[in-house]
Amino acid sequence: MRATLFLFLGFIIFGLFLWVTLNGVFLVIAGIIGLALVVITIGYPETMLLFLLGARELRSSDEKSFFEAAAQESYKLSVPMPRLYFYNGSLDRAFVFQARQNVSIVLNKNLLERATKEELKAICFELLLQVKKGMSTKRTKCMFVLGLSTWIIHSLSGLLTNLIPFKDIRKGSKWFTNYLFNPVLDFVYRIMMSESYFRKLEQFIGEYPEEKALLGRVGLKLRKPYSYYSLPSRKLLELHSVGRSRHYQNIMALEFLPHEWDYLFRTLEIKGAQ
Repeated sequence: MRATLFLFLGFIIFGLFLWVTLNGVFLVIAGIIGLALVVITIGYPETMLLFLLGARELRSSDEKSFFEAAAQESYKLSVPMPRLYFYNGSLDRAFVFQARQNVSIVLNKNLLERATKEELKAICFELLLQVKKGMSTKRTKCMFVLGLSTWIIHSLSGLLTNLIPFKDIRKGSKWFTNYLFNPVLDFVYRIMMSESYFRKLEQFIGEYPEEKALLGRVGLKLRKPYSYYSLPSRKLLELHSVGRSRHYQNIMALEFLPHEWDYLFRTLEIKGAQ
């Protein structure tokens, strides 16, 4: 509900801004662009997210274990068979996107290469369980809003910084933009998808003891030290990304959004220590 409200308010503000600031041909062109955004938002948010991640679709002949795991878990949970993708990123992340009956699972390439068949089953189960419980649509909307915002900000800042003749100043400007903008993304995401989303998901996973135990083992293997996600480490990664393409910076911004594994696996570590 909050994601839909954000989208609705965003389009109202955008429409009023265009109506006040533009006129004539420019208003018509901007209106066409706005209409295209509405169509993408309503009908193809998962397609846009796949584009923002630079995701590539997999064939069954390429990753047989991944396809078998996805088919088995989708049958077990009685959900549509998802389309499978991979992307190149920095963190061990896995996402599920849904628009209507179209479901997509996206894994980081390094994670896909390291995971065993049993681990892929646990990952697919956790992601498809969100589809089963009607949670994935909300997540897709939230990530679409923030992903599109990131793409627009990075594109506009890139156009402006290219006018600066000094390379070091351009890099400094890009890093300063990331330093200010990424915390805002994180804050908005936490408003749209509060921690209750992850607590609810943990509760649903608890209804499947066998899959929960397997997912816990996956978490112990894949989970990097918590310091890797700490603020200093994050800022170092963001600083390193300044010299990379805007597309890479968009991917990193989506990866650093709060993820269920940050909550579920940290909870498992705390419970294990106790």
